This record gives sequence, C-alpha cells and structure tokens, in this order.
Amino acid sequence: MEPNDNIQKYQYLASKWMNKTITEEELQLFNSWYDSDIEKEVELSEEFAESEERLQARMLRGINQKINKPKEFVLWPRLAVAMSFLILLSVTFYIYRYRKVDEGLLVTMGTDNRILPGQTGATLTLADGKKISLSGRAAGELANENGVRISKTDDGQLQYELGNDLPHGKGINNLSTSMGETYMVILPDKSKVWLNAASSIEFEAGLNNPKSRLIKLTGEAYFEVAKDKSRPFIVSSDKQQVVVLGTHFNINAYPDQQYAETTLVEGSVEVTDLRTKEFKILKPLQQAHVGVHRINIQTVDVDEMLAWRNGEFALGAENFESTLQHIERWYNVKFDHRGVPIKDIALDGWISRSSELSEVLRKIEMGTNLRFEIKGRRIVIIR
Repeated sequence: MEPNDNIQKYQYLASKWMNKTITEEELQLFNSWYDSDIEKEVELSEEFAESEERLQARMLRGINQKINKPKEFVLWPRLAVAMSFLILLSVTFYIYRYRKVDEGLLVTMGTDNRILPGQTGATLTLADGKKISLSGRAAGELANENGVRISKTDDGQLQYELGNDLPHGKGINNLSTSMGETYMVILPDKSKVWLNAASSIEFEAGLNNPKSRLIKLTGEAYFEVAKDKSRPFIVSSDKQQVVVLGTHFNINAYPDQQYAETTLVEGSVEVTDLRTKEFKILKPLQQAHVGVHRINIQTVDVDEMLAWRNGEFALGAENFESTLQHIERWYNVKFDHRGVPIKDIALDGWISRSSELSEVLRKIEMGTNLRFEIKGRRIVIIR
C-alpha cells in the first residue's frame, strides 16, 4: 500500500499537470512514479496522457498485469475474465476517444491553405459582348444600353432602370456567378433575383416584351417577381418552364443534376416538364421535382429549401450527395469519395455559409463516421 503522504504528493503533482503549471523536473518525477506501478491509487482525470500512444501503453500494460496475476484470480476465473473484459472495454473507449479527436483534425491537416467561404460577386455580360466584373466594383453606373441604365447600388446589388429614351434595349444580358460567388439583381420590372454559386440568368436588357418577361436560368436562383397581370414572368431551364404572374419561389436547375426543383413560397406557379409537356400548378410550401419520370409534388420545409438564400447550409434538406454538391459550389472544391459509400449518410442541422470550409467539415464529422482530408481544392473522404 502506498503511504498516504506519497499519494497526496503525487495527487498534488497531477493537479499541477492538469493546470499546466508543472515543471519539467516534476513531470519526470510524476511519470516515473506513475509508470512504476499500475495499481497506484491516485484519482486522476481521464484526460491525463501526453499522447494516445502513452495512454494505450499504460492501459494495455494494466490488462496484461491483471490477466497474468498469479494466485489471486485462480479461485475466481469468471471474475478474472469479467475484469479483463471491463479493462479491455475501457481501453477501447479511451483509444477510440483520443483517436476520434486526432482524426477530427484531418480537416485542418495536409495543407497550409485555408479555404474561405464564397463571397458576393458576379460577371455581367452586355449585349455587345463586353464583360464587367462586379466583384469589388465601386458603386455607380456600369453601362447604359438604349435607355436602360445599369448600375451597382451602394449595398452591392445590380440594378436595371428604364429611362425615358426609346426604344428600350432589346439586347440580351447575362449575369453569371462562378463557384464561390452569389449575387442579387433588380430587373427593369422591379423583380428581384438572387443567384446562387455557379449559376446564370439571361434576359433582355429592357425586359420589355409586351407579352411576357422571359428569363433563362442555369443553376439555382430565388425570385421575388413584381406583379404584372398582362405579362407573365417565365423562367426556363433545360428541363422545365415555370410561369408566374407575381410570386416568390426558388428554382434549382443545375445542368449536372438529373432533375430540376421548383419550391413555391407564396403565390402560384405553373411548372411544365419540357420533355413530356406535363404541367402542374403549385401551392405555397410545395415543391415540384422534374426528373426522368412524372412531375412529383411534395410539401417541404421552405426554410430548409431556401437556406442558401439566408446564408446557411441545411444539412437535412436533401440527400448527403446533394449537400456535398452545394459545398463544392460554394467553396470551389471537389470531393473525392471513391470507394466510400455515402448514400446511407443522413444529417441534420444548420451551418453558416460564412464559416471556413474546415469548420463545416468538422461539424459534418461530428454527426457521421466520415473523416475529411484537405489536399488543396480536393477533399478526400475517409470512412
């Protein structure tokens, strides 16, 4: 039995170690004493270990000593087996606990480059082919096309305004975002459009066709359409066409997806499958899924579907593969999950799109058995 004064002495050194006030000499003394006998009766925090390897060595040595103790356990073999099992279980827990912490650091190891979130930015292509980068551009007038004044507002939005000159511009403009960019534009009819990353819209500079207001979309955008009963607002993509008079809705129609989704917030829209000519009328809080078969209508959580518009990732809104695609577009990265099944991964919760990539990946790790390793712009998934 260890003398009581010695126990108190080493408990004091243990507390100094936990408070990070222990000297090098005291640490060597404490380690020498602690490693000399696994049976020391000192109350130590479970976090006492300089490394996983040291902790594992101590615990495994304890197992061997418990298993190989002569005489004491001969009379109670079942008890010996039970105690050995409990010790092994403890080792497994501690090793797993520390290894999980170490592996979680993969999201910040393997590269010296921090991957920052996307930002406000876009490129405007005018009817004459001139390209204007809107990233970091000062507020003020950017162009004037046949009576249509195009300017950047003080709060960083693109605004189209019809002047008094005739005829108003009929040339096609294109507003596009790259990976890691998002932008908002106020169209000539006062409709508002928010573009997600890697998306674009094409429209007449004056948006003054007397019969309709036609927008061509690639990617994802949220629309707040100004009411005009005489001129329906039409958004077309490669798989569908959406017709509205005045409403708020979101369209997800990236070309690398096998489907297009329209989510209605308020008002009413008509969604037509361009392949089959089938059409459906949506009510608020409904989503139309246009894929390879019939148009599928379902009620959805609009807040989750519009998380990107509000600066967040909603992890439970879609399947895990779609979530990874959203992260790829926003951070301009590419996930490599070859050989790692991800279809069974289910997540929940919200993550700010203003977070650095490493923080987003760390939170996903906490909810899954996946690990991420950043290698430049390539993110390797490990399971």
